[in-house]
Amino acid sequence: SDIELFYNLHTLVWDPELGQTLDSRNDATTSDVDWRSCRVPEIELTNHLRFADSTEADLRQRVIASVDCPALLLQNRAEFDDDRERTLFTISKLGIDEHSHDHAPPEQSAQVRHEDDCDAIVATDDEGRYVAFVQQHDENRRFDGHRVGVAGQSTGPDRSAWSDIYEDNNGWIEANAGATGDLDIGFGLHSPAGEGETVEWLTAVGFGQTADNAIAHARDVLERGYETEQAAFADAWEAWHENLDGPPTDDETRIDLYERSLTSLKAAQDGCCATIAGAFKPHDMTYKFIWPRDQVIIVQALLAAGAVEEAALAVGWLDRIQITDETYDERGIDRRGTWWQNYYTTGESHWHALQLDQVGGPIYAHWLLWDETDTDDYLDAHYEMSKRAAEFLLGWDNGWGFPKPHQDPWEEVWGHTTEGSAAAIAGLRCMAEMADAKGDGEFAADCRATAETWAGNFDRYCFRANTQYGSHYVTADKPEGESYPAPDARPDAAAFMAYWPWNVVDADAPELVSTAELADDPRWRANETACVGRYPADRYTPSGAPEDGGWPLCEAYADMVRWQSGLDSDAVADHLQESAGWTTTAGLLPERVDGDGTVSWNANLQWSQAMYVLLAESHARGEPFGLAPGA
Repeated sequence: SDIELFYNLHTLVWDPELGQTLDSRNDATTSDVDWRSCRVPEIELTNHLRFADSTEADLRQRVIASVDCPALLLQNRAEFDDDRERTLFTISKLGIDEHSHDHAPPEQSAQVRHEDDCDAIVATDDEGRYVAFVQQHDENRRFDGHRVGVAGQSTGPDRSAWSDIYEDNNGWIEANAGATGDLDIGFGLHSPAGEGETVEWLTAVGFGQTADNAIAHARDVLERGYETEQAAFADAWEAWHENLDGPPTDDETRIDLYERSLTSLKAAQDGCCATIAGAFKPHDMTYKFIWPRDQVIIVQALLAAGAVEEAALAVGWLDRIQITDETYDERGIDRRGTWWQNYYTTGESHWHALQLDQVGGPIYAHWLLWDETDTDDYLDAHYEMSKRAAEFLLGWDNGWGFPKPHQDPWEEVWGHTTEGSAAAIAGLRCMAEMADAKGDGEFAADCRATAETWAGNFDRYCFRANTQYGSHYVTADKPEGESYPAPDARPDAAAFMAYWPWNVVDADAPELVSTAELADDPRWRANETACVGRYPADRYTPSGAPEDGGWPLCEAYADMVRWQSGLDSDAVADHLQESAGWTTTAGLLPERVDGDGTVSWNANLQWSQAMYVLLAESHARGEPFGLAPGA
């Protein structure tokens, strides 16, 4: 995921009698997407097309990743109302070398290769990453026309494949051998009249470290065929789920979303052993990065479900990428013992702000792995990692008994944040437990003493009475800059994490209860569904202005407080049932929903999936899973 090899895969149909080209994504009258099951993420897509003469077609596509070969395989089936001549085209935008949010023009190269047994388009960024496209219709693996073009270029020898096929709309491709730049590719499959009303073909996408590797991997999955690859894929996923503890419920709706969430978490765990934040591409950025904070919550969810191996791999990733040498950030802070804000899957850093939940959090993840497994091997393996992080926290006291300023979890505010400060306290308490187990009593005592001093001053820094919203925990004390509503005078859903998982504030503490009561304020929550937002008047929305809506993960933390405080004994049970209405067509929880609960944007946020697993496990156990050690 650190390198997007391709995206925006389109399938088009050209009808020569009508002189019309329809695109499955732009021109479909209806569309449907689903998985084979909540355990097996074989994607099934159906797009319905209607032509100018009122004839119709269904384009059905199934796609899987090969279990033992770096390749994707798509099974395509186009069903038409009648038998006539048509040409089917595949177009893809190459994403190679789009290595940042900055969207600098990428430099890609791609060539058409005419092998003895197939045609292939193979592309690279010249850094050892290759992708190859091969198609097969019956036994034929040749293209009926092909183009490698420069995206956005409508004329000239390097015109884009999109322009040549879709915009020209004449059923022909001006063939070329290759191009360099920001590329797209296209290739055709001619279906003459007399072959019937149904056209079936396979599209293989192979990956490799050389062009030959990538082509060979595409060939391999074509040789085995879709049904063979699909059977191995399904068996592997079913076996993985069978090794877990199983759904903690008998309710079919909850089982589906619980297992689907776990499948999503597993599918998004990159080969580097950490999980990307989200497998999707919003309009102006990507969530293909790894946030240490997200890893911490995902580790919590994986352990709750019994996925110890995956949790241990994620903690191991945290250990490997920790900053271990004297290293200064843009603010002049020596970051030894901490983590950067987020990472590419290569381990290269991306953003760099200091967030204390990404310092105390990894200590907590290490402690939870050790505590849940009761395995000293895990304690020993990552002890130095946690100790370095704790040493940083001990040195981050502001001289008045509280952590120095840092960035809030929403990545907008620098100050004494409520959630980050709670995470720092939890991290030191976790470290004290592990230091005691290692016989390091003096260090344990230092960690506990600092943690309790900070906890004793928590409300003084983080709670405000009688703001325009009421009395509540805020985003941050003494925030830098100006924003509205002020971060030190608005309620914030991240504050609920001060109870769970950080265990710094009791669920029934009056300050937290009053904050939870405000989560029903229409200024803060979605109007037509029980989902609270990050904070009132949040502008991180599709329009860039405050919109009615909420965040499922925020509602999860609020409902845990409601449940455990006695405000609403059914809050978590209701959440588990009602949140199924907040899902995408693929049945996944998003980052944000609109006021009526429909998906707003940023589908398939792994933090959202993790929260569903954690609420389900906690509800079944009758208590929150994974509370950090208390005072």
